[in-house]
Amino acid sequence: MTHAYRPPPALAATDFWMLSHNEHTGQPLAPHRVVAIGLAAALLAELLLEERIGIHHDNVVPITAYPPRDALTHQVLDRLTGEEPLPVQVWLRHLTQTSYEAVAERMLRQRLVVKVGDRRLLGRSRITYRPVDPNVAGWPAARLHVFLREGRPFTESDAVLAGLAKAIGLHHRALEGSGRSTESYLDAVIASAGRPYHQLFAHTAAIVGSAVMAGR
Repeated sequence: MTHAYRPPPALAATDFWMLSHNEHTGQPLAPHRVVAIGLAAALLAELLLEERIGIHHDNVVPITAYPPRDALTHQVLDRLTGEEPLPVQVWLRHLTQTSYEAVAERMLRQRLVVKVGDRRLLGRSRITYRPVDPNVAGWPAARLHVFLREGRPFTESDAVLAGLAKAIGLHHRALEGSGRSTESYLDAVIASAGRPYHQLFAHTAAIVGSAVMAGR
């Protein structure tokens, strides 16, 4: 007997990956380094949402070592609990080194994407993670867009997704075709997130700004 495949519950980094890539081709919609920074922030957001960590005086502080429901988030928590409290930007820079591949591999296991290699010059290939279902991949951006246009209340996780999108400059996907009042609502939604998330957004935006200035 066969059963219909049901996607796993959404996670912040999974939603952010979908928001930051083309839903048909899997091509990133921002420079690779910028997307990786956003994914690193989203992994920390997953732990904040599950109340496994806090942010105090700009440092990431583990609250409990009790394992999260997701294996990747569990690995990140293990790294955090193995160190003294360190600044948010230190952890963002550290996690950025592996965040893109780690989240993509998780999505491969969840059967949300497939790995595609394109032949390039000098025999090298570029790996792209193409969404299996464009409707699923496009849903995070579409969801934010509809909620903003219609003034619907946001869940905490969607407010965090909106904040991360603005931190790396991808919030325009949710605002496309909207007016100033919709952008004001977006700002109000982001402001409704708790202080730890505000700190995460600010530090993410700062590192993105440094990466852009450095031309990476």
